[in-house]
Amino acid sequence: MLAVLDEAVSLPIVAQILDIDIDSLHAVISELTDAKLIAHTEFRRRDLREAVLRETPLSTRKRLRHRAAEVLHEREAPDVRVADQLLGADDIRFPWAVPVLRRAAVAAIAEDQVTKAIAYLELAWRLTRDGSEGAVILLIIAVIRWRLNPSTANRSFARLVTALRSGAIPVQCLPTTARYLLWHGRLGEARIALRMLDEAASTGEESGVAARGAMQEWLSCNYPGLLNAYDNQPMDSGPTLLYAEFQQDSALFPQQGWAEPDEEAARLLLDVFANGASDSIVARAERLIREHRLDDTTLGALLMALDALIYIDRLDVAGYWCEALMLEATARRAPAWRSIFAIWRSAIYLREGKLKATIELGDGALVRVRDENLGNYVGLAVAALVSALTAAGRYQEAAGYLDIELPETVLNSRVALPWLRARGQYMLATNNYEQAYEDFAACGERMQRWNMDIPGLMAWRNDLAMVALARGDRHEAHQWALAHLTHLGSVTRHSSSGVSLRLIAATDLCDRHLELRRLAVDLASAGNDAVELATALADLAQTYRSLGERDRARSATRRALLLAEQCGAEPLHRRLAGTSNGPRPLIEAEGTDRTAETLSPAELKVARLVATGSRNRDVARELHITPSTVEQHLTRIYRKVGVHRRADLLMVLGDPAQWTMESEAS
Repeated sequence: MLAVLDEAVSLPIVAQILDIDIDSLHAVISELTDAKLIAHTEFRRRDLREAVLRETPLSTRKRLRHRAAEVLHEREAPDVRVADQLLGADDIRFPWAVPVLRRAAVAAIAEDQVTKAIAYLELAWRLTRDGSEGAVILLIIAVIRWRLNPSTANRSFARLVTALRSGAIPVQCLPTTARYLLWHGRLGEARIALRMLDEAASTGEESGVAARGAMQEWLSCNYPGLLNAYDNQPMDSGPTLLYAEFQQDSALFPQQGWAEPDEEAARLLLDVFANGASDSIVARAERLIREHRLDDTTLGALLMALDALIYIDRLDVAGYWCEALMLEATARRAPAWRSIFAIWRSAIYLREGKLKATIELGDGALVRVRDENLGNYVGLAVAALVSALTAAGRYQEAAGYLDIELPETVLNSRVALPWLRARGQYMLATNNYEQAYEDFAACGERMQRWNMDIPGLMAWRNDLAMVALARGDRHEAHQWALAHLTHLGSVTRHSSSGVSLRLIAATDLCDRHLELRRLAVDLASAGNDAVELATALADLAQTYRSLGERDRARSATRRALLLAEQCGAEPLHRRLAGTSNGPRPLIEAEGTDRTAETLSPAELKVARLVATGSRNRDVARELHITPSTVEQHLTRIYRKVGVHRRADLLMVLGDPAQWTMESEAS
């Protein structure tokens, strides 16, 4: 009996379980204690306990656990202690067993003992004779199992779908079920849940009407493409009953419930879409994150709060909280949560122009949890990776991520916007202008139709202007960039106005190039995107060069080069350094337009060899001169072209392929 209990208990409880008198039990316990086998009714060594259990017949162990559960419940022992005995018992017919198991699951979840909680709930599901209660338990199992393994290839997911199709899931659980299915990209099953909810609401059932209203609000933030099922249906402003079954029975999730943080977060996002940034948004988002501990019931709300901060460009605040939540998920051994917050963090890094960090974190999230198991969230991961890899000039890798098959729910969700934009950016970079235009236009159409047309989410008009400019249609580019400024109402409202200004300057349809590009740099400096700042500086440097202001051109270009290198924006870095085929280098020598005329033939030979990485002794051997002569040449070269390092020579001398052409021509 002591081996079965595996914890210190009072002798009266042991005597009651065994149905023996207390004196006889006391004598046996004294003998075991004197033999140093037990202490305070517990075995001193685990191996002794395990040996006793092995030697005890299974039927005896089950009978003892059944009796122990009964006695412990009568003695009002903690639910977890009772539930542990029920797990090993047989032929359980106690009317109180299911509530005890559900309450024990609550306690286990609070301690992040998810595997144990699942075991309690699995037994509760087998014992219940109530079909609706069984469906609720299945839903809870599926949701809490998700944090450990988000795959749908498990028994709990299949049983939940069966319960849904059979109509066993209560009305109040339908929104939760629909959301869980949408997370997994199971659009067909999610539509069944939504249709059932709609039918319940159409009959006037109070719980159905309230749940449908809350569901409509949530869908409008997250899956607006599915809102047609709720068109022309009145919104209910009363308290949401998304998780009413948990609130009515406090045996599971006895906190405020799942509904309140979700409702608060959804309205926070809707406020952002309707009214844009404000200090109150930051305060409300941070309060929501502080007040609600990360768990299975608050994950969605916390992600929406992060989105609100991202869309109002408070990336510093969003990044802080995202990292804190990511660390918490790691500490609590929840790989699915860890990957999801890593995806959000990579999306924040992307907006900051930190391409290397975006790629490293986003790829790590997909490695940690396979992309097919991330459901709808994989779309956001792919979007960040494709955008970052495209900006980094790693087009083949970007194309590989675009080949990942996404759930069909993605294009009906808000995730469709960054994904379409990322694909459009890749298509633009690889000169597929028609597809790029279609993707950016699709973003704009959705944002307008979904009432999400805010610059902090996507500046799609600027994207269309870039496509038009790339294919040589300056007038259309000018119109789209101007349309974005008109939409903003003021250039100070959002840093994306700086992109519009530099695009307008690039069309050559305005004679205020310098003024526009200076303002674009100022706006980019006030924003978060280091890649955009580097691009604006590069454009400004080009204007300075055309005006003959070479000192300012060099200063702007060097700033842009440093930023491009830090960000990992290789195409921009090549353009600035002048190492790509075609464009001239943006850094030129002081006081001259043509370096070849400044340097002597001998100096030019030395400069070109050094610029391509040759060491002094290698240059000396190649040119049949002494190393000291090479050093003297370099001293004069640095002075003439106005640089101080070997690495800067390539910026000055331009494309090595051009040197070969010049040599052949001479």
